[in-house]
Amino acid sequence: MALAAGYAASLLLSVAVSRARGEGGGLWTANGFLAAAFILLPGPWRVGVALACMAFHAAVDLAAGDGALHATLYPLINLLEAGLVGWLAIRFCGVRARRVSLRELALVPIAAIIPANAAAGALGALAASVLRGQPLLAGWLAWSIPGALGMALVLPALLLAARADQYKEFDRPPLEVAATLAALGALVVGVFLDRDLPLQFAIFPALTMIAVRLGPPGAAAAGLLTAMMALPLTLLGPAAPSSGLDGVGRVRMTELIIATALFTTLVTAIVVGEQTRLRELMLGRDRAARAARERARRAEAAAAGAQVHGDVDAGQASRLRPRERVAV
Repeated sequence: MALAAGYAASLLLSVAVSRARGEGGGLWTANGFLAAAFILLPGPWRVGVALACMAFHAAVDLAAGDGALHATLYPLINLLEAGLVGWLAIRFCGVRARRVSLRELALVPIAAIIPANAAAGALGALAASVLRGQPLLAGWLAWSIPGALGMALVLPALLLAARADQYKEFDRPPLEVAATLAALGALVVGVFLDRDLPLQFAIFPALTMIAVRLGPPGAAAAGLLTAMMALPLTLLGPAAPSSGLDGVGRVRMTELIIATALFTTLVTAIVVGEQTRLRELMLGRDRAARAARERARRAEAAAAGAQVHGDVDAGQASRLRPRERVAV
C-alpha cells in the first residue's frame, strides 16, 4: 500500500510540475515506485498494486482533459517500463540481496533503468506522434529524460529504504530521525525560495551528515524528501543561480542538483554502512577469539589441576601399599 500511495503522490506531483504554466519536461518519478513494487513484493501483491496504479493513472489523465486513448496507452507504457526495469534489476543487478552493495546500486541505472527507459521512450514517442503529431526524436527525449532521471532518483532510494532492518547499526531514536528530516525540509525550503544567493551547495553537507548518522535508509529518505520538495518550490519562482533560465531550464537545473546530491549521499551512506559492518564484524571476531582463548586457558587450568590431583592420589596410593602388605 505504501508503494501504491507513493506512486499516486508522485504521479500528481509530476503532472503538476510538467503542466504548470504550460511548461513541459517535469520529473517523472512515479515509475520508480511501480518498479520497486515489482522487485520487492510477492506475485499477487504485484498484480494488485499494478492494477491500482494503472487505474489511478488513467483517472488522472482523464481528469486532466486527455482523451481515452491517451489515458489507455500511457499507463500501459509506464507499466511496461516499470515491469522491464524490475525484471532487469532482479535478473542482472542482484537487487534482492540482503544488503545492497555499491556495485549493485551502480548496476541498477546501467543495466536496468537505461535500457528499459530507452525502449519505453520509443513507444512513448510513437504514441505522442500518433496522438499529438510530435516528432519522434522530440517525443523520445521528452519521455526518456524525465523518466530515466526520475527512476534513477527513486528506485535506488526505495531499495535501500526497504532494507532498513538490515542496518541495525544505524538505529536512532524516532525523535532524532524526525527532527533531522524536519531540519532538512526547512533547509530545502530556504535554499529554493532564496532569490539572491546560490545556496544549493548547502544541501550537500546536510545530506552527507545525514548519510553518516542515519546510514543508507536515512539517506534514501532524505533524498526523496529533498526531491519531492525542491521541484514544487522551483516552480514558485527563479532562484539563484537559475534566475536567467525559463521554467523548463529551472526544472532541469533542479533535477541535476537533486540527482547529484542524491547519488553522492547514497554512495557515502553505503560506504559508511559497509565500513561500520566490517568494524562490527572485526570486533565480534575479536570478542569471539578472546572468549575462545579464555575457554582454552580455563580448560588447560582445569586439566592441570586434574593432573596434580591425580599425581597426589597416586603418591598416596603408593605409600599405602607397603603397609597393606605388612599387615597381611
